[in-house]
Amino acid sequence: MTKKMWFISFFLILLVVPEGLFAAGSERIRNVVTEVKNQEIVVTAELVDGFNREIIRDIHDGIPKDFYYYLLLKRKQKNWFDEEILAKTIRYTVKYDTLKKKYAVVQREGERTVENTVDDLETMKRIVSKIDQVKLAPVSVLKSRNRYYVSVKSQMKAAKLPFYVDYFLFFIPFLEIDTPWADSDSLSVIR
Repeated sequence: MTKKMWFISFFLILLVVPEGLFAAGSERIRNVVTEVKNQEIVVTAELVDGFNREIIRDIHDGIPKDFYYYLLLKRKQKNWFDEEILAKTIRYTVKYDTLKKKYAVVQREGERTVENTVDDLETMKRIVSKIDQVKLAPVSVLKSRNRYYVSVKSQMKAAKLPFYVDYFLFFIPFLEIDTPWADSDSLSVIR
């Protein structure tokens, strides 16, 4: 394939792909709070502007959506990259029952699964848009006299794509939400 053909193919793909796919959205993570409670490191964070019209329409059309929260515990280091101590993923799956007009929200955190059924959109959004007092790790993983913090990111991956789209556009990430990382304040351990 010549360079000219490659460029033409690339620009044709850009015309076919929805414009919102590459655009950064307004969704953000805020209010990341890290605390030590009962010898556990717990994290609370909030997703802002995580539901646009298209996402809500897809949910109401019966398309399940998966919201992921990625949590990283990091140790601050001078003159070098911060060290990642551990990571945790929390997944919310939202399904709408069009006959019963109810939302099923399933939260998966490791091996633990919690399922809620709610009647209205605002309650569902409130559940999915927040991680509240999530246990990240025992405080024993922290070393004394070091400073730590937690980074949180959220993504919502698109529903399963048709085979031909997934096959030809494998290099394009189909994310409907992709927030930047948000960091908590420092968590110091003094023993």
